[in-house]
Amino acid sequence: MPASFPPRFVSVDTAKRSQGYHNLIGVVVDCLPKSRSQGSSYVTTFTIKDSDLGPGNQAWKGLKIKYFNDDEHRLPDVKVNDVILLRRLRVRPFHGPLHGVVGNTDNVSWAIFRQPDGPESLGMPVCSPGSKALTVEEQTYAHTLLEAAIYSRSTVSATPSSRRKGHAESSSTPSESVRQATAKPKKKDRFSLVKDLSVNTFADLAVHVVKMWYQDDRVHLYVTDYTVNKSLFDYGDKSDEDEGAADDGLGFLTRPTREKRAWQGPKGRMTLQVTLWDPHSYYARENVHEDGYILLRNVHVKADKMNGLLEGVMHTDHKYPEKVDVRVLEDNQQDDPRIVELKTRKREYWKQNRTNKRELAEDFGDGDEGGSKKNAKKRRKDQQRQKRQQEQRKQQNKPPQREEGQTEIPGTVNKSNRPNPHIQAKDPARGCRKLSEILLNDSHDISLPDNIQYRLPFQCVKYRTTVRVVDFFPPNIADFAVPYIPKSSSSSSSDDEDDITSETPGIRWEWRFCLLVEDAQILPGQPRDRVKLFVSGSDAEFLLKLDAVNLRKNKETFIRLQEKLCILWGDLEERKSSGMDTQQKGPSQLPFTCCVKEWGVRCACRTNASSQDDSDRECAVVGPEHNRECLGWERRFALFGTTINEE
Repeated sequence: MPASFPPRFVSVDTAKRSQGYHNLIGVVVDCLPKSRSQGSSYVTTFTIKDSDLGPGNQAWKGLKIKYFNDDEHRLPDVKVNDVILLRRLRVRPFHGPLHGVVGNTDNVSWAIFRQPDGPESLGMPVCSPGSKALTVEEQTYAHTLLEAAIYSRSTVSATPSSRRKGHAESSSTPSESVRQATAKPKKKDRFSLVKDLSVNTFADLAVHVVKMWYQDDRVHLYVTDYTVNKSLFDYGDKSDEDEGAADDGLGFLTRPTREKRAWQGPKGRMTLQVTLWDPHSYYARENVHEDGYILLRNVHVKADKMNGLLEGVMHTDHKYPEKVDVRVLEDNQQDDPRIVELKTRKREYWKQNRTNKRELAEDFGDGDEGGSKKNAKKRRKDQQRQKRQQEQRKQQNKPPQREEGQTEIPGTVNKSNRPNPHIQAKDPARGCRKLSEILLNDSHDISLPDNIQYRLPFQCVKYRTTVRVVDFFPPNIADFAVPYIPKSSSSSSSDDEDDITSETPGIRWEWRFCLLVEDAQILPGQPRDRVKLFVSGSDAEFLLKLDAVNLRKNKETFIRLQEKLCILWGDLEERKSSGMDTQQKGPSQLPFTCCVKEWGVRCACRTNASSQDDSDRECAVVGPEHNRECLGWERRFALFGTTINEE
């Protein structure tokens, strides 16, 4: 037993004698299965102790805890002899004596330590979604209690009744008892290096986080252990970064944006993309950061459906839905031999990479001579390709020859009509349609018997189109994220969104803005068809790869948003703020290909004035069919399946 508790933690006996909020770590000595409470919640009841864990431990002398939650999967799934850590547990009278009570709205995070499956197992604790990383003192104390619980259990198993059945009495030491208690059939050690990964396997990984980004309720991690696997994606060398900078021929991207676009990880086939689902993704959002070291358990390695390359995925555990298999290693926790070896490989890689980047990226960790010959041939082709591209750029930048007296007539840049390569849309096999074709879609015209014809006000269909942004709403991009209260946590007295402020309890933030777009190419004499595209929720997160926050307080996210929107619409924001004509096509407004979905809402001309949604009416589609035989519905369009890539 350690001499002192972790900082800000108290003993179970201290918590039993005083009401209030306490941080506790204890051994589960008694527990009841999950069940329905008398209300709408589920409840689990268990008792913890941190002393007197031997035979006849008198479980009733511990602290009894009742944990309530409307979601059964949010309850800690504890078993006897588990060690549980609880933060900000409220101790108060409950039907008489003091109990630890967790209500449905209480924010009490927990971590469960359980005897590992085998000596080679990583033995990571099961943490509640959103809980912060454990300190080394907390883990050390919890593992000490766990060893004490294992020893006491092995002592109890050696009872006189068992000895009467033929078991010899032994005076084993505590360490020997622990070994006896853990003498179970060994499970296969799943730890693997990236270079040894193969399709349709499960593996435990010790890795370095190169990059991460969010998509809906998923988190995508790009991780490496600095070993080569030829079935991974090949990240390019410095020449690829130069080509990326060349695509910014209009010069509207800031230097930090161009630097972020360059791949910061190791070159070649060393990096594995791992997709995390809840609860792993929830934990990663709060605790995992780029350039950190983590342990991943039970990663499903599979082949990508598009290109056949390896990727990893971590789904929800169906047996233990609250189990988190991601472990963050702080600086003082990186003495794990696997992490030490990883850091050695990383140091060696970057040391050698300064002199011969591409050759090292191809051959690092492998001695395949045939592969070296192929790599040398590939490098020669890359050098020839780079030389041709440089000559082409020189020819493009060379000023045209003019005869004496000839005046120069400024012309548009042909490059401005090419879709922005840094904005990608789903379904590339689907053809693009002009906005005029979308607005006047023939599929909306319906013919019935007796020569009855009418036009549908809308259809739930999807399109691909190439457009450019000419305006946006709200005019201040700091208002692109708005607060709201989820239905599960809002009451009938707080339904009015006008009363929501940044200080309202239970508040969340959501992307919600509108883009005015027109066709990428408009011939002289043709009308300019324009459509307002709604961008909100998960579609906006996929576009920006950013979580919605209070942009007036989070300056870092605000700056990143400006940089991403600069890729989307060029210098439109600057020209709008300076009072220039934003709807005149400028050279920096590169067109881009996007996915658009159509749907309908109740038309404002048919609804009661008191129930009209001003925000919906303000962003109505500018189209010829509005308020003309609308049948009570209004046509809308939204952006989806489109993302801004900085690489």
